[in-house]
Amino acid sequence: MRFSETFGIVRTDEDDWFDPLLLADTNLCIDPFLIYDDGEEFWAHAHDDMIDFFAMVLALVKAAKGNERSSSWGKAKSLLLFPEPDEFCLGVTEGSPRGSGAGKGLQVPMLASAKVAVNYDIESVGHIEELVLFQEGMGLDRISDMVCNILKSYFIRYTQKVAARHSVPMEKVRVRHSSWDNSTSRWRDAIVDLPRNPYTGSGVLLSPARFLRELLTVGADEFWDWAWREDPETLRANFNYDLATKVSAALKAQMARQNPKLVKDFMRVCESREKTPYDIENDPLLRTSTYELGTSLARENPLSFTPTQPDEFQRFIEALVEAYGHGIENSDGWRLLWDKEKFRPESACQSLFRFTAAQYCRAHQIDLTSESNAGRGPVDFKFVQNWSSRALIEMKLANNSGFWHGLTKQTVQYLKSEEIRHALFVCIGFENKHFDPKFMGEVRLLADETSKKYNVEIKPIFIDARPKLSASKLR
Repeated sequence: MRFSETFGIVRTDEDDWFDPLLLADTNLCIDPFLIYDDGEEFWAHAHDDMIDFFAMVLALVKAAKGNERSSSWGKAKSLLLFPEPDEFCLGVTEGSPRGSGAGKGLQVPMLASAKVAVNYDIESVGHIEELVLFQEGMGLDRISDMVCNILKSYFIRYTQKVAARHSVPMEKVRVRHSSWDNSTSRWRDAIVDLPRNPYTGSGVLLSPARFLRELLTVGADEFWDWAWREDPETLRANFNYDLATKVSAALKAQMARQNPKLVKDFMRVCESREKTPYDIENDPLLRTSTYELGTSLARENPLSFTPTQPDEFQRFIEALVEAYGHGIENSDGWRLLWDKEKFRPESACQSLFRFTAAQYCRAHQIDLTSESNAGRGPVDFKFVQNWSSRALIEMKLANNSGFWHGLTKQTVQYLKSEEIRHALFVCIGFENKHFDPKFMGEVRLLADETSKKYNVEIKPIFIDARPKLSASKLR
């Protein structure tokens, strides 16, 4: 359910916040550049606070003078721990609102980036991305996590204002990294009043919708392409031009470290560009509307079969997938999986299925929980109705380069690790070749051979997402 649905909120023109799903992450990020450009007085000092935070870190790294056992280095290291802020229900994985964030594994590269900056006498950075570009492995969600941690006190106050305006009940909840202290160079945790997420137990933090994007403004790939265009002579002296389009993330980070002035110039270019938030209402990438679309798809394609005893569980799961497939194939649901002339990515197909399945189970009073990795690959359902049983549904697009590996390796590994014997391998096809009898026969044969080899049962199910003629045009 969404935040507004959970707390019975009727939105007004004053409500500029994104309405998050509370039971799963939405695949969007908070872009610091959109906060930087914001003209509202409340957010006016937010960007300055981000600059101050990293100035504090750089000062500590400089004071350490390379001594990683010093207290200054230790403080800098602790400040560069950014746990995933699950209160926002945002993230790249689209799974459960609980994840790892920029944990201890990224403290070392972030410290290395700070050390590079200090070596070049950089005592302040105008944007988080300046440090991020110095090291590989810092993806879009990591930058967003950093912003949410550093500016969490702003989002707390913003959410409290929204809750007060709509008389949403707030409870005292513990919030990690609720603020930071420049005088002591430490994070503060605090007990604060916030609406509580009934699915996670954490507080809920809201963000203005205008801060959300599907891609952040600055990325290593974009910086690399820009640098080759703007300063090719300098870069060709140090890098193989022939490999300019095939370089690794490590090499791109190396280029940034060796050319900090170029990084500064690139940031100025990024500042001048027009930046637009994600179009939440039209949802061109199917990031924000799968909950409502899944609900509608389930309503239009009702599931008639309800299990009454444990040995009917597998049949129920098959009926659930078949109903979803019927909606895609016969109720114009295929249109949801296409963006104009291009079919959508696997994650969008899985997300739509997850919310459709949830509606079927709710209608039949069946407890269904999708695991945290449900947005990335397998959909591991936990099903409860007076007994406990589980089923594994692995969903792949037929054009996925890892399709066959998913059938013979991934699914088997998931079955073993979860101690489950039965799996449905759902194949979604968008082209005629995916429904050629030879291809479908190969899938069925390999599923049968894999099942026998590993003493499991993998049943393939095909869903036809090819464009269809409307009913009025059929003859």
